[in-house]
Amino acid sequence: MRHFRQDFENQIIYTTHLPFMIPADDLSVVRTVNITQEAGTTVTNDPTGDLRTLFPLQAALGYHVSQTLFIGPANLLVEGITDFWILSSVSNYLRSLGKVGLPEDMVITPAGGAGKVSYMVALLSSQQLGVLVLLDDERAGREAQKELVTSRLVRDSAVIFVSDAFAHPREADIEDLVDPAVYEELVRHTYRKELKGKNLNLNTNIPRIVKRFEIAFADTGLEFNKTRPAREFLARMATDPERMLHAAGLQTFETLFKAIVARYAKARPPLAAE
Repeated sequence: MRHFRQDFENQIIYTTHLPFMIPADDLSVVRTVNITQEAGTTVTNDPTGDLRTLFPLQAALGYHVSQTLFIGPANLLVEGITDFWILSSVSNYLRSLGKVGLPEDMVITPAGGAGKVSYMVALLSSQQLGVLVLLDDERAGREAQKELVTSRLVRDSAVIFVSDAFAHPREADIEDLVDPAVYEELVRHTYRKELKGKNLNLNTNIPRIVKRFEIAFADTGLEFNKTRPAREFLARMATDPERMLHAAGLQTFETLFKAIVARYAKARPPLAAE
């Protein structure tokens, strides 16, 4: 497309089903062509047609949007969207108190699970963007860390575990940074209809609180999804942050953010492996 634009003065018309031949930055020049028995062949600048006709537009727009998400000079890659909700809301609150939050120029990017972290790191690094990775401290997170380092996608120092927020090593997800009583109240509120008349028996010997609820819910014939309490946490952080974060919780999150800031300052530039 750059060749067409720069090297020719005349108008060029071409047909394609290839998303990379769709100028996502100038969709006004795109036309969709449809052939039906009733109307014959129609050409329009409205995005109409069957799935085969619209797919190149959808794919081109999806790729364009994904590229514009990676706009930070440094990215904190996390496993999922719930990590993004919790970390971003707490970081903003800590900064409002004059405490340590995440660097303002750092973009939190959810990978969609520990198994997808290496792919996202490769994508971000290919854009010449700095990458720090924050992983849950459990088997999948440890496996992801090993894959990242052995494949030389990032240096070992660019990988941080949630457990770095605690004085003693332990298995931990982002949700374990929230006070257990607060998290339980969020769960019981967001699942109040399903839990009506049921007793949850939480095994406190299980180190990760999400795992505790998953097992307790399964014992009652229910399925637990951590997005519900995380979404409620995000909403309440906007209206009643003091209730969501007690003094100990603030300190725990700030400890993690200090660790991230220290790695961020030490690793620049670049954060990715050479």
